[in-house]
Amino acid sequence: MAGIRENILNSASVRDAFLDGVVALDAERPGIRASDLAGYLQRAGIPLRMVGLDQDMSTYDLFVFWHIAAMSMQLSVGNAAHGGPIFLPWHRWFLIRLEQQLQRVLGDDDFGLPYWDWAEDGERQIPDQWRTDLWTSAYLGEARGDVRSGKLGAMRVRLDIDSFTTGLESIAPRPLTRSAGVDWRWRDLPNKDEERFTHGVTPYDEDPWDGRARGHRNRLEGFWSDPLRRPGMHNRVHVWIGGDMGPGTSPNDPVFFLNHCNVDRLWEHWMAENDRQYEPGPGRGSAGHRLDSVMFSIFGDRMTPADVLDPTPWYSYDTLLIA
Repeated sequence: MAGIRENILNSASVRDAFLDGVVALDAERPGIRASDLAGYLQRAGIPLRMVGLDQDMSTYDLFVFWHIAAMSMQLSVGNAAHGGPIFLPWHRWFLIRLEQQLQRVLGDDDFGLPYWDWAEDGERQIPDQWRTDLWTSAYLGEARGDVRSGKLGAMRVRLDIDSFTTGLESIAPRPLTRSAGVDWRWRDLPNKDEERFTHGVTPYDEDPWDGRARGHRNRLEGFWSDPLRRPGMHNRVHVWIGGDMGPGTSPNDPVFFLNHCNVDRLWEHWMAENDRQYEPGPGRGSAGHRLDSVMFSIFGDRMTPADVLDPTPWYSYDTLLIA
């Protein structure tokens, strides 16, 4: 079914369903252990070392694993999920798969993932940006330190980055952690002016297809800007929240999905106004990022960017407007 994705701050029912759903997925054990994930990496030839406890993984953990595994698959441009044209369609498919799992555990085929319009909070004064309703016990819990209040206080991190090898480690379960607005590099969120700057450019992407490209994808991903503006957008939101949102295991924090749902909403606004163009096409540009490249997945259908350029079979947004 096709759900409607809404602003999490505008709907208490959507907020509660999202929080209940991710907590349920984190509690669900599908019978997969950490050793099974290590074996998958080895069989698939993915250059990611996994160490630590052999423990039962949750359904939610599988999304954390999927994301870090994709980041470990280096291509001639970026990796299998970031740093090139594949960034937006790959994360669109990633969100769809999480949304489908939430629909299953909630028993609601019409449930749509909510988004967080972080540019609205980016209009606030810097000291106030992390002191909003989003970071209270009614929503996501603490913006700084361990998350112990609200529904997400029940979630536990079991997959983390091993600080010695930068590999993946199965750890003793611990609470989520955040450090919103603390990182000295980006102490503020993107604002509406930067959002408009991201929107008002074509093409979707262009040669050299990486962090130097000047198209819409790279501005929205957050690697490139003109000399008068800072980079940021998606990347800045990860750094601004910090804690578990910082490393490749960032889906540990459910705010990951609120961030990426908003990124997807901004992309959908751009796509609706630009004939759903995507570059590079078949046989062009970097392998793995082409219109017909099969996107990396640990479960579910084999999909290409061409398959997800129109999301209406799965969902729509309550609004695509940029204020």
